[in-house]
Amino acid sequence: MELSESLFNHYSQKQAHHILEAKLGLVKGDLSQNKDLIHEYINLKLLTLGQKPIISGESVIMTPGGSKQRIEVSVAQIAQDLIQQLKASPERMAPVDERITSFLTKEFPKASLKLPAGGETFSIDRAGVAFELSTPHDSQYYSADGNLNIRIPQGLLSNPKSDKRSTVGTFHVGESSTSIPFDKLAVPKHTVEFMLKSALNPPKKSLELPFTASLPESDRTHCWTSVYCCPPVIPGIGSQSKAYTQKHMDVRYFAPAAFVANLGFVEQIFSNRGNPTVNDLLTTQPELHSGVSAIIILAPHLVSTKKKECGLPHFDQATERQKRDGMCWKDENELYNGGKPFKLTYRSQTDGVVVSILADTYFGYSKKEIKTMISFACNIRGFSQEEHAGGCYTCPAYSWGRSFRSSDSRVGLYNNAQHVESVSDFTAKKTKEQSERTLTHTFAEMKELLGGKATYDQQKGYLIDKSFKNVIYLPEYVNIELSDRNVTYKHPDTNETLTMKISSETVYVLPNGYQMQLQRHPVTKQWMIVGTLPTTKFLYKPSSVSGSGKSELSKSIMDAVTSGPFFCKNFKDMMDGAEKVLTGNFNQRFRPEFQDQYKSKSGMSRHILAAERTIGSVIQLLTIQEKYTEDYNKWLSSFDQDIIAFIFVLKSMYRPSWGDYEDSKSWRAHFSIDVVNGSEGYALKCQGVEIQSNYLRVGMENGNWRKFRLRQDFFPGVRFQNNDDIAVSLTIPGEQLNNLTHSGQFCTDRSYKLTSNCEYRYFQRPDDAVHPGVDKKCENDLSETQGRTFISNFEPIPREQVQEIAQDVMTLEKYSTSMQNFIKDFSSSEKFGEFDNCVISSEFRITDPAKGTRTANVRYLQTRDELLYRDVQLDKYMIEIRNRLARNIPFSAPVPLPVDVYVPGRRLNTVDPKNSKIRPLSVYNPVHYQPIPLLILDVMTSMSGKSPSTTGSGSLEGALTKGPFNNLLPALDINYFALSLMLSTDPVLSTAAGNIGRKLKIDHDITLIIPDIVSRMTSSELNIDNLIAGGFLEKVKDFEHKGQKVPASILGYRITQSFVRTYFSRIFDHVGGIFTEEHLRPELQSIDEFADGVMFIWENICGQVSDYYKDGSFEQLIPPLQTLLQIVQNGGTYNNLTVDSPEFLAEFKRANVINSPWYKQRLIQAQRNEIQLLQDKISKVGGADLKERLEYVRSEKYLQDINGSLGVHVFNEEE
Repeated sequence: MELSESLFNHYSQKQAHHILEAKLGLVKGDLSQNKDLIHEYINLKLLTLGQKPIISGESVIMTPGGSKQRIEVSVAQIAQDLIQQLKASPERMAPVDERITSFLTKEFPKASLKLPAGGETFSIDRAGVAFELSTPHDSQYYSADGNLNIRIPQGLLSNPKSDKRSTVGTFHVGESSTSIPFDKLAVPKHTVEFMLKSALNPPKKSLELPFTASLPESDRTHCWTSVYCCPPVIPGIGSQSKAYTQKHMDVRYFAPAAFVANLGFVEQIFSNRGNPTVNDLLTTQPELHSGVSAIIILAPHLVSTKKKECGLPHFDQATERQKRDGMCWKDENELYNGGKPFKLTYRSQTDGVVVSILADTYFGYSKKEIKTMISFACNIRGFSQEEHAGGCYTCPAYSWGRSFRSSDSRVGLYNNAQHVESVSDFTAKKTKEQSERTLTHTFAEMKELLGGKATYDQQKGYLIDKSFKNVIYLPEYVNIELSDRNVTYKHPDTNETLTMKISSETVYVLPNGYQMQLQRHPVTKQWMIVGTLPTTKFLYKPSSVSGSGKSELSKSIMDAVTSGPFFCKNFKDMMDGAEKVLTGNFNQRFRPEFQDQYKSKSGMSRHILAAERTIGSVIQLLTIQEKYTEDYNKWLSSFDQDIIAFIFVLKSMYRPSWGDYEDSKSWRAHFSIDVVNGSEGYALKCQGVEIQSNYLRVGMENGNWRKFRLRQDFFPGVRFQNNDDIAVSLTIPGEQLNNLTHSGQFCTDRSYKLTSNCEYRYFQRPDDAVHPGVDKKCENDLSETQGRTFISNFEPIPREQVQEIAQDVMTLEKYSTSMQNFIKDFSSSEKFGEFDNCVISSEFRITDPAKGTRTANVRYLQTRDELLYRDVQLDKYMIEIRNRLARNIPFSAPVPLPVDVYVPGRRLNTVDPKNSKIRPLSVYNPVHYQPIPLLILDVMTSMSGKSPSTTGSGSLEGALTKGPFNNLLPALDINYFALSLMLSTDPVLSTAAGNIGRKLKIDHDITLIIPDIVSRMTSSELNIDNLIAGGFLEKVKDFEHKGQKVPASILGYRITQSFVRTYFSRIFDHVGGIFTEEHLRPELQSIDEFADGVMFIWENICGQVSDYYKDGSFEQLIPPLQTLLQIVQNGGTYNNLTVDSPEFLAEFKRANVINSPWYKQRLIQAQRNEIQLLQDKISKVGGADLKERLEYVRSEKYLQDINGSLGVHVFNEEE
């Protein structure tokens, strides 16, 4: 795709979407969906390599029916002569391979390094081919060097030799003119040369093509396999902008044929560009090429290389760093890296080339190495960041219960909304007041905006969407009543009152983008009208350590919700208590110092049941708060919480048609309770229907789940996932977005962040799948039997064992319906008789048969839902439509939805009674804010607990959690990250996962909750200055403990009870106990552990700062960050500056940044780089468009257009 995925434009992106589906093998009827056709295609490819095709009974075509003779021939036989004529020269190389070879020749002139040529390489240029190549043509099994491939109904199960990757001693970087980070192992250049030679000359056995492995030895094919991918580097904003064009990079991956499954894995994530000779990016689309090319060579045999033979020195002749890195030997038989897996990278920022060798077949290395290459390209080309991020779009949704009226103030369609009380309001003559209502949007405006994208039904008076026929656009006046199942509205032309029956399959949209739908609550199963506001928030989770909730951010909150009847201990007491509350005096509730601030216009408090008062304001009214008087708070506390909760139920269910709310009989008559076994029951009913309450889990304490009742009008908002792990982002000035949308909706004094997801499938680790029925998404995915799912580290289950599971009804029924059905189908052997094994979601790979130990790192590739499911595609489309209508953006322009708030995650452990060496990190409360300098210190270390996906302690994940996956100095990533925050000014609210103090185990519950909290906050409420001024955030202060200063201020600010009462009450009906003072101030749980945890963090920050001085990172930092490190290095003060000094903090303000000499130099360097890149392209491929662009880039206009962007890093030698 050539546009950032933060730009929504369904119609202009349709074609690109269809092309992508084909590349990913998702098009029905495509070659990749037909096994016989794939086999014939493989035969054709074998012929181009000079090998014999494999003819089977299924791979034949018959002569036409009119033929006298019945002749069976294969496609390969027919094409054989033609193939021989068209076969490329065995020595010919693809253009991208020639570019990389030229670089290798320049760097290693005496080595004669040469990449595998076309005549010895099976190029994987179509989706699905790698899967078929991974096992013999007539067998389901293939094993090589400890790696096992098994064909199963779901796809390919590939269990590598190592079930996880290591982060200890793994990351090696070759010495060159480009500096090597201090945390990497530095490899002498001549050793790199030796390793490259060895990698390109693997053992013959590893070159065996599995597809031919069942043939006689003499007939087997031995070759390399390769794939060509072009992941994005810079997200683009379309042809309307010359300054910000989409850029991609080349990635070539070569693997000995025995390990072709690794290529199948990679192409499924990053998509397959096809034949590198025909589809070379630089040749075919030069404007999209970033000038960066990379190659991966898989060479697991290198683990047996001896240190001496690869040219490493003896210990006595080694440098101190070589001794530290183990790049020397004492014994001639010592193996390189101790015989353990490693990856070795050689790169050049000036040439824009990365060469990497992977000495392990674990799939995670392949994905992470491409991530590293993308990061390299971003760092040297500028404008963008590669980020370890999750992200989702979320829109606030509300339950309207059984009635909806478009004139309600919550809909936002009327500037001066008045409550419409009944259907009669639509048929009665309009009053003067009604006639003078001002609409924010009209049906006529909506009709004009939608234009040809919707069809107007003249008779019915509404519009029908052309892409999704179940979406209809209604006029302004709408009333929905579930009692008679009617949608009532007025014809926009005739003013006639019309009705139609409501349908759960239909999405109803108002002119301002407000959406209504009949939905069944996923937990209570009750039908209700759900309204969704057009307001959309983009929550972005970068720099989040492993296990901190990048995936959970996009998961529905309903996974943590349970339901039950509304509990009533004594019906009469509850009704009487509610009546006392309703008749209470609320006019004098504020303390004197708050009375002027909250004084109502009329001087009188609105009645709780008045239409003008929302349920949110009722919750605020009946929640004890500091701004209320002591007497009022005491009066509130005198009521049982169930009575207060009933008031919220009453408010959400009350209808004006019940009568005068001043008369308690009007509402009391609608509530009742049954008599059970002669005694009063406990389940409250409204109009004879049992009221259901929903409870949300918020952590665990003392081994017990903590559950809190949700508001009656709460409904989980739609969450559309757009990032899971590897993302690239573009920081762009607001003026450019205004030019793009032909509007003035974006601020011109700030920048915005747009993102693109680099992955089309996610390498998911479904930890909870071990418990049948818990991870329904995983069970559904692994029940799919189209044969295209890549699965790893699950145990292959033979049919006999599956039959046992199917017969064990008590276990079987725990699984989701989809997994149950699959187990039954496979056990019967009728449907999947051709397969011997399958994968069951709860059966993890056994890594130690003797002990029965199973892996903690099960994985599978999960296709992005938007590529598979029509309902998710509709969700995405409706996000665009709601925003397009609300903001009046025509279809000629995309809808930009940039980042609104950063929500990086922390993985926090408490003390471990069994291991005193593990120090606590659980010193944060649920949500923190840190000013940019403190946040930078935090993400420099990215401290975390151990992750199931890695070996090693995992306590430090390095700069932006990318430490292991960055082959350049970490300073570059830190610069881009800090600069993006300075320019965009978006709030950063980090969330806790794991533990809060020693008492509260929170796991991912805060991550699940935060989208629904933030989506219900306005931009003003999210403003950090406002949050601090309003007492919603409190500063954590340094303190003395046992004679030692504890620098707790590095934790920044944390939320207060005011924040919880105000914002959590928008989803909960009682917030008093959600977070206690011990939760919000973890030091109250244990001051010793709190102090130890803070010191642990501070010690690691100081250690990391010290490393920045050792490898040259300090010199590469932008000036404000250099000052920051000097403050830390000097014990908290430098040149009379501290991290809190106004003069120091001013260096991070946008206005000062864009006027600074160092920032202007970044823009000038970006211009120079782009000029050089364009000149190189013109010299290689020519092109009038490139020459025209070169003229623009040379102009002053280009510098003006990129002002407010990240520019590019200025290496010291370029200054």
